[in-house]
Amino acid sequence: MTLLQIPLSIEPTIQVIAEDIGRIAWNSFLALVPLTLSFFLFDRPRSRAFCWSIYILLGASFIVGIKKYNNGDLLEALQRILLSLWGVRIIFLAIAIGLIIILAIVERRFQIDRDAYVLRETPQHHRSIFWWVGLFLFLAILPNAPYILTDIIHFYEAVRTLTSVWTITLIIVPIYIIFIGLGWLSYIFSLANVNRYLHKYQLDRYTKIIEFSLHFLCAIGIYIGRFIRFNSWSLVTQPKQFLTILPGELIGKFPLLVILLTFLIITILYAICKPIVSKSAIYSY
Repeated sequence: MTLLQIPLSIEPTIQVIAEDIGRIAWNSFLALVPLTLSFFLFDRPRSRAFCWSIYILLGASFIVGIKKYNNGDLLEALQRILLSLWGVRIIFLAIAIGLIIILAIVERRFQIDRDAYVLRETPQHHRSIFWWVGLFLFLAILPNAPYILTDIIHFYEAVRTLTSVWTITLIIVPIYIIFIGLGWLSYIFSLANVNRYLHKYQLDRYTKIIEFSLHFLCAIGIYIGRFIRFNSWSLVTQPKQFLTILPGELIGKFPLLVILLTFLIITILYAICKPIVSKSAIYSY
């Protein structure tokens, strides 16, 4: 590439990134939500730096990705109310900062309980209604983490749009490696926290069953999101359509083949990554 060609390649690159950044940020936010929930439902890494990094990424991805939510309708509604785009941005910033502060306070609150659980041989835990609600949210949103693996199709579209090999290699490829890696690691660490919870309460015999069940749940969720185009929140916003349309859409050779293939891919990748994560220094006590 010559110096004269650089300006010509920058403009389409910026356009491609601008079109993708909202979707990337929003999907990253959805992938980080189950990981954050797992900190408070099951177990948290000892590394506070890791936890704070997740909280900050959660807030940042929310700020950038909220524009993608509902095709921007929420952003436009708030903009009409406040008559200022800056006002909308301030609200999103306040929500993100508030979320980070709440997570930090809750984490501090449960720090003593977690240390107590580590010292007990047979810890007891009374699960409140809030825990069960949190568990439901965790299961409903968890498929969003491995779902990011399917966003490789958008990488293919970006590569087709651009002609510069250097731009693809130095910009697009790193962006998608980080994006897809973040989603997958969120899934791995979420299940790692589930496994530590089971071990803490001497339920190790159920580990494999729960892992395979979650893999299969995510495979179904990925198919629903990618092909039927339902979201996790469709359970609440469109319960009638979700319950009436979904059963028929899951019956057939194609859905079953896609779900089983997705389940197999998730299971193999998880088996490869699990030992690395479980021995990670962030879980050392």
